[in-house]
Amino acid sequence: MEKLLVKHIVERAATIFPHREIVARTGNNGRHRYTYADYYRRILKLGGALDKIGVEVGDGVGVLGWNSYQHLEIDYAAVCMGAIYQGLNFRVGVDSLVYMSNLAQNKVLFVEQAFLPLAEQMVAAGADSIEHFVLIADDPAAVNTSLTPLLEYEQLINSAPESYDFPDSVDENDPVAVCFTGGTTGRPKGCPYSNRFLVLRALTRQSAQSMGPYSGRDVFFITPPMFHGHAFNLPMDAFIVGAKMVIPGPHPDGNVFGQLISQEKVSRFMANPIMGKMLIQAVDEHGYDLSSIRHSGFGGDSVPNEMSDYFRKLGAYRSGGHGMAESLADHTAGFFDDLPEYGQEAAFELMQNNAGLPLVGCWTRVIGEDGQPVPQDGETMGEMQLKGWHVIPEYFRDPENSAKLFTDDGWLCTGDMGVHNPDNSYSFRTRSKDMIKSGGEWIPAQLLEQTVNDYANVREACVIGVAHPEFGERPLALITLHEATAADIENGLRQHLLEKLEKWMVPEFLVIDEIEKTTVGKFNKLALREQYKSHYQGS
Repeated sequence: MEKLLVKHIVERAATIFPHREIVARTGNNGRHRYTYADYYRRILKLGGALDKIGVEVGDGVGVLGWNSYQHLEIDYAAVCMGAIYQGLNFRVGVDSLVYMSNLAQNKVLFVEQAFLPLAEQMVAAGADSIEHFVLIADDPAAVNTSLTPLLEYEQLINSAPESYDFPDSVDENDPVAVCFTGGTTGRPKGCPYSNRFLVLRALTRQSAQSMGPYSGRDVFFITPPMFHGHAFNLPMDAFIVGAKMVIPGPHPDGNVFGQLISQEKVSRFMANPIMGKMLIQAVDEHGYDLSSIRHSGFGGDSVPNEMSDYFRKLGAYRSGGHGMAESLADHTAGFFDDLPEYGQEAAFELMQNNAGLPLVGCWTRVIGEDGQPVPQDGETMGEMQLKGWHVIPEYFRDPENSAKLFTDDGWLCTGDMGVHNPDNSYSFRTRSKDMIKSGGEWIPAQLLEQTVNDYANVREACVIGVAHPEFGERPLALITLHEATAADIENGLRQHLLEKLEKWMVPEFLVIDEIEKTTVGKFNKLALREQYKSHYQGS
């Protein structure tokens, strides 16, 4: 039986869909266009070049760069030759970058020109496994850097042997990519993805019960950063069906998204809620045409009802369920609208409440404080645990976290709180650290965030638990506004919350200019709890 190897999918795409287009925005807001066949020829050359300079199976290949056509080439050349691709999150601190690079034993580091100072800082701080640096720049001759030995990207490809084949000898279970979680406490945790993992994940995503069904007429927008969850495996999805790909390039914002969607007729927009808000704001200001979008989905944080309603009106909304880097996005999904027993409104309500059914090859359970599965009543909360075909079996070269966060029988302890519903779906409620215990009762922060976000003129809402002298903890809602002032909404928002929540759950709220976020766009609740820890003193 043939191994499950990514190289088979990429080779097939270049053979069956040679003329399909890949479009990448470049630094001058131009466009780089080429075909699947062109792309495959270049990654073969790149694989040969990496082999020539000594990169072997299992060696780390790091990248410091935005989503670009070069980044897409490096990613799949490394994976297909059996090296370990590592997109480095350039938004984290230098110490974390050094830890991640050294753990992967990166032998080569590809660096876009804008990130040369960061790469130099990494080397100075102890990134000591790198034997070659490869520069990606429009004008390499004008670049001045202390990195050595320094190669240039196009010269590296041009100097490669004319004949190279990706090896068949790679073990399908060995890691070929690693993504580090963007947690706010402790060191980053690496999620290793093997060929088998990536292929199975891409195949299950084709289903209408996950992100599919996909079509060769689709236009995929590769918006998630390529350092984040292997860009959710989206390029693999496109390769399988022969869909056009659009890559946003450096410094993407709402206007970049709007321009590319309208100009390239993007049909699939997958993003986090922050990206969705940026796009909606840009459309409101400049009127970009989003009519080509037929599927949108959001992950990584709670989705405001206002946003889901916006994309639902476009006829392009699908969300709900639960996912994480450890399962390369979703492992339960809100595909209720494809099942005859659910009406459209009921299906949408379930998606709004983060409900999802397990995907094929995925198993989910909710475990209570007593160590037993919770009742299937849709109310009793416990920790969501998972395992399956595309759930990592351990953390990357990290026995400490692997022992701590996997059960003896192989279930991943997610730290996320949820419920098991009577219809066998599961609903994510909140992160375990976001449960606020007030007066002996538990309050899910995410429920409060969704309720506050539903109020007109609230742009963003983040709820944290803050120490309280009488109740132990009380929720505090930090909010930013669209247009209204704090005085305009003081009474209205409080009344809205009283109508939707039990009185004892209603948080106090503060209107601020901006809510601090982590490097992957989530609210930085660790920093916010520290900043506002004295808010209720003297209450």
